[in-house]
Amino acid sequence: METDYHILPDSLESDELAGYFKEFLSVYSDKPRTSDVLKQLYELAYRQWDTYEPLDEDIAGKLDEFLRDALNFRSYEIMDIILSIVENLSLSDIFHYIVDEAENVEDPAIRKLIEDANEEYGDRIDDVFGDLDDW
Repeated sequence: METDYHILPDSLESDELAGYFKEFLSVYSDKPRTSDVLKQLYELAYRQWDTYEPLDEDIAGKLDEFLRDALNFRSYEIMDIILSIVENLSLSDIFHYIVDEAENVEDPAIRKLIEDANEEYGDRIDDVFGDLDDW
C-alpha cells in the first residue's frame, strides 16, 4: 500500500521524514514521473522545509537523480512542481542544472518560471538555512 503523503501531519521530525523519503523512492523509483507522483514528493519536501534542517545527503542525491529523470522542459506543470520541490529541499545541483538549461527552453512561460525561481532563491539555494544562524 502506497502512503498518501498529503494526509501526513504538517509537522514531522527529520528522521521520520527520512523514512518517508526512502519509502517514496522505493515505491516510485521505477514508475513514470507524472505530476501526481511529483505532487506526492512535494508533500514530503514541504514538510522537510518546515524542519529547518537539511535533507540527508544520501536521500538528497537519490532525489536529485529522480528529479532529473522527471524534468520535462515542455511541461509548465511538471517544471513548477519540480522547482518547488528543489527549493524546499535545497537541491542545488539540479537547481543550477535547470537554470543553466533555461536559455534552451522554447516555451517562454516555462523559461520565465525558471528565471523567476532563480531570481527568488538562486542566490541562497546553496545555503538556504544560513540566515537562520543570524537569528
